[in-house]
Amino acid sequence: MKAAKRKRRASSRPINVDASDDEEEAGPSGSSKAIKQEPGDDATQAIVIKDESDEEDIKPLIHAPQPLRAPRTPSPPPRQSHTHQEQIIIAAEEQDSHELPLDVEPRAEAHNANFANTPDAEPPPEDADAGAVPREDIPWPEPFERLEEIFKALNTVYSFCSARKHLATTFDTLRSSVEKLVGRELEVHHIAQLKSLLPDLINFAYVDSDALEVHLDAHKSDASRQKRAEQDEIYEEAARAVREEGSTYEASLARPSGAGSEVLPSVAALQAESSRSTHTRGDDYVLLFEFNDGTLQGAKATARGRRSIGMRRGPNRDANKKQPLRRLYDIPSTSSMKKLIDKRNAKFESAVCELLAACQAKGEDSVDLLVAAANDHVPLNPETAERPKGETPRKKRIRLDYLMNHPDERPPIKDVIDEFEGEPWWCDQVVPGGRKTIPAREARFDGLTFVLTQELVNALWATRKIEEFFLHQAEALNYLDEGLNVIVSTSTSSGKSLIYQVPIVRALETDLNSTAMFIFPTKALAQDQKRSLEDLISSHVGLAEQGVMVATYDGDTDKELRLDIRDRANVIFTNPDMLHQSILPNEHHWRRFLRSLRFVVVDELHTYNGLFGAHVSLIMRRLRRMCNALGNRGVQFISCSATVANPREHMQTLFGITDVQVVTEDGSPCGAKEWLIWNPPLIDEQDPKQGRVSAYAEVSKIFRHLVSRGVRTIIFTKVRRTCEIVISQIKKDLLLEHRHDIVEKVASYRSGYSAQDRRKIEQDMWKGSLLGIVATSALELGIDIGSLDAVIMLGFPYSISSLRQQSGRAGRRLKDSLTVLCCDPFPMDQHYARFPEDVFEQPDSALSVDLSNDFVLEAHLQCAAEEMPLHLTDDAAYFGPHLASLCRTRLVPDDDGFYHCRSELRPNPARQVAIRGARQVTYSYIDATPGRGSRVMEEVEIDRAIFEAFEGAVFMHQGQSYICKDISHDMRIAQMVRADVNFHTRPRDHTDTDATETLRIRALRGSESRAYFGKVTITTHVWGYFKVDKRANILDAVDVDCPPFVRHTRGFWLDVPMWVVQCLVDEGIQAAAAIHAAEHALLSLTPMFVVSLAGDVRTECKLALKERVLTSTRKRPARLIFYDLPGQNGGICEKSFEHLDGLIRIAVAVIEACGCAEGCPGCVTSQTCAYANQVTSKAGALAVLRALIGLEPFVRQDGAAAAAASPSSPQLGIDENPLSATIAEAPAVPLASDATQEVEEYDERLPPSLEENLRRLEGFARMARDGEVDQRPAMGKSLLFSE
Repeated sequence: MKAAKRKRRASSRPINVDASDDEEEAGPSGSSKAIKQEPGDDATQAIVIKDESDEEDIKPLIHAPQPLRAPRTPSPPPRQSHTHQEQIIIAAEEQDSHELPLDVEPRAEAHNANFANTPDAEPPPEDADAGAVPREDIPWPEPFERLEEIFKALNTVYSFCSARKHLATTFDTLRSSVEKLVGRELEVHHIAQLKSLLPDLINFAYVDSDALEVHLDAHKSDASRQKRAEQDEIYEEAARAVREEGSTYEASLARPSGAGSEVLPSVAALQAESSRSTHTRGDDYVLLFEFNDGTLQGAKATARGRRSIGMRRGPNRDANKKQPLRRLYDIPSTSSMKKLIDKRNAKFESAVCELLAACQAKGEDSVDLLVAAANDHVPLNPETAERPKGETPRKKRIRLDYLMNHPDERPPIKDVIDEFEGEPWWCDQVVPGGRKTIPAREARFDGLTFVLTQELVNALWATRKIEEFFLHQAEALNYLDEGLNVIVSTSTSSGKSLIYQVPIVRALETDLNSTAMFIFPTKALAQDQKRSLEDLISSHVGLAEQGVMVATYDGDTDKELRLDIRDRANVIFTNPDMLHQSILPNEHHWRRFLRSLRFVVVDELHTYNGLFGAHVSLIMRRLRRMCNALGNRGVQFISCSATVANPREHMQTLFGITDVQVVTEDGSPCGAKEWLIWNPPLIDEQDPKQGRVSAYAEVSKIFRHLVSRGVRTIIFTKVRRTCEIVISQIKKDLLLEHRHDIVEKVASYRSGYSAQDRRKIEQDMWKGSLLGIVATSALELGIDIGSLDAVIMLGFPYSISSLRQQSGRAGRRLKDSLTVLCCDPFPMDQHYARFPEDVFEQPDSALSVDLSNDFVLEAHLQCAAEEMPLHLTDDAAYFGPHLASLCRTRLVPDDDGFYHCRSELRPNPARQVAIRGARQVTYSYIDATPGRGSRVMEEVEIDRAIFEAFEGAVFMHQGQSYICKDISHDMRIAQMVRADVNFHTRPRDHTDTDATETLRIRALRGSESRAYFGKVTITTHVWGYFKVDKRANILDAVDVDCPPFVRHTRGFWLDVPMWVVQCLVDEGIQAAAAIHAAEHALLSLTPMFVVSLAGDVRTECKLALKERVLTSTRKRPARLIFYDLPGQNGGICEKSFEHLDGLIRIAVAVIEACGCAEGCPGCVTSQTCAYANQVTSKAGALAVLRALIGLEPFVRQDGAAAAAASPSSPQLGIDENPLSATIAEAPAVPLASDATQEVEEYDERLPPSLEENLRRLEGFARMARDGEVDQRPAMGKSLLFSE
């Protein structure tokens, strides 16, 4: 993407924008004007004017002969780097002159010549920053001086009103106070002129008046009213304090004589104005004024990470500097208010100086230019204002309807990307090196070694226009014809589904009793593939009328249909859960199907990994065992996946088979794919502490830019709540742009929706009636949801495999496509923004499953023994060498040498084995809105419901907000009522992960430290919630009474000595950040020793709000703690416990060898961190881990040990120091009644490959310390993971 000066500014390029549905008024010379008002969000945008020919715009849609080509937006011309004020000049030069009054007396012509038409004026140097011109160097015209008075008054009044967050800063609320200060009337065009000068600082637009209601009357408790009264009193005190310094403020405002005596309005006056502005007239819209540079320092809440809430603050960089604690209802001090006011005043002065300098250089009249540019910024009331001329919604609807019906006519993706630079909000969001083009690929074909029937050939042509097969399709079909098992590992959307559909149809052609089983990880994917196979069979003349039955058998299948499916189905689409809990335990009902089973298709093989993969592998072995017992030894297995590094080995392990043929050479064509790594810009580049523009707002802008050009787009979010927030944001933004035609064509899709809702959305996607989708990973896998052109990922997914799977959802019809990774502001995402090559070069992960995990194996042996008694000789081929020992110790033998399930687990032990984690009780969310009839909206698991369903909580469903009116924990029912509110709720909670009972103790080599294994309890308390606005400002804090949520599991822990904590504090490192980062380092390396997935083992993550405090009454033990996912009983922690010495030493070597400064995904940050890695310290993690294995915590650059405390050093100041305020000495955990205090000694021996890698890493670390290495190893190519 073309490099441009990184500056928040309006583009001078024209854009297509809204106008009325019916009015199209031609401007001079047949042109029309188009004015766009960008909806207010975290980064208010500049507005530009465009001259565009109506005739040229509409003619291609009406008069063009067939074949019709869609109008395409021209590629933008090369952009020049202009200051914002120069762009005002450019925009004004491009438009006709419009009269707009300025707050100034009639001017003489001589006045204009003072500053605009001076012939001898020398332009500033080209590389000079116009904004840096001193005020005294250029005389200010009187209109600008009077405008400055208005700005200063407005700035002051707004600052005090916004500090009291319950006041809506509408134009009417602010006007009377500003008029008193300046002594004259405030008009809308005054603020329009201010916005034209400072488009990024000011938001001035009409909003829905209902959205300003931040508190519903039904929820005004006595406590809430008392808090508000206290806030009023505090506000009045602050106002009085300012009045006492009135002379200072009068001077800063340049108040004219005779102005009002009150510097600030009273609370009562403000409330009266606010009430009148939103209620008395009964208008649907009110005019809202806001500054976009954030608010005064106060309570903030964030939604970053899973269930994270809290106040958004940076770390206290001065450990010894005591700062007062800030309460939720504290009003900012007078000095802090004045600091913010002065900062904005300086921005105004700089902007005026910049404009005057630019006008002087170009010989233009600055006043006329300002008046002309302000035309674009006069807000339009959506209900009453006259619409601007130009590109009307009618024209946009015609264009969009045409593109919906002719999707191949949409603009090329490259042009769409270039047009980003023409958007008013564009400011080089694509990071350096963040654009990559993957070139198109031509098709390659090959022939079959067998002959297809003419009926099948005709069906393939009728459904897919297939005349010949791609190279990989032909190769796989030939292997299957030979009776072999096949795995196809080619790119997404390469036609892999045809590889298993053709053999099934051929089997049915020869024997109508043949059966096949499709196993998919998600219901959406199963529905998609079922529809595709049904189309092929219905187009087959020989099978269409033979009663071939294709059915879905999953949790949504009606019980009345299940019997018919068992008796008649030829092909079933199911999932591992149904095979495990329903089909195999009831094998006597399925014998007809299993005897005739020809093919088992397991798609998306990469999802079966780690602990879940071990469960599925043993289920597959139980299936093979049952088929073999029924005399069916000819079952063939077919698997497909696009992101597997070791396809042959993984399929052999998963199914317990050896004859596997791998197909990896991709013969399918594909269009060019464009990649963009997109980082939201800073709110203020001069003040990075204000953070970045909301990622939600950025995604909405990208999405609207794409869909308005007919680019079918899907947005992937990581959690359900984000999905709902994003769809709501997009719909609101589209409505503000009057794009009702697009609102009807966007939808959200996630797990939790009812089966009927999901099926309807899937059908709409397939038919092409939707233009955009916001989804979770439920749509990540290979479902064909129509012709998608673009994928937007909000935040980096949890793995590189997921990222590539999501990217593959676009471009499925051979067209060019786009993938945008929009980074969150957190360390993990910002790492990829700094190093985008890691996204493109990181290799796929090798997959593995651990069949030696006795916890998992025993569970499935109990299930297999109930299905058919086990025999040690016959069944060893299915369950491996551990079969004999587990049968003799855990199962029940009989006199004939067979082993049976234990009686307490019968009659269905499979129901006791949760392959995806423990089954949870669910809460029913009921839509109890009056007049709508009660209905169940969602069934939600308890571990979600505790954070979503409490009285007063805002819950979002399909982009609409509901308020929880009542919840019954006994009946597990939550009553939800539809409500339009402009706030959401964040739970106030904490989760304690505590070791409760010690079962084993072990030593670490060369150290006095001990590691412990035992029982762990996770307790979550939700005691209240925050009401939070769109900018994360906390509007209110409410207390609730919820029962604690308690879970039990097993794990291991290592206590960090307090002398190590003292060392960290002495080095200025936050102890909690060091411990948290050390936990991440060990967690990320666990799969090297024990086969597992991210999430199979978890740790206690740290939340910034709770750690960055001066004092705390909730202190956590100085302890690294890890636990198995509750309910899975995977035994991963117990296995890791036995490899801890090697695990810690490799973690130390990895951190030392990593060249990053503050931590990256290669060392101490984790993609699965619950709180987005906001509290981590790489140096601290290294110190903690070194101390645990007997090394000095800190080492200087020359390799010598740094001075550090020892176990006997005095522990002074730990309790008082804010760097250790949340940490306490870890208490001893009691021994279990049947455990001993014996310390186990392990003589660990690393595998040769790991031993070699450890030596290489240690050598690399020494080189880095000696300064011989100054380049960090590339992600995915590290010395550790290269093998």
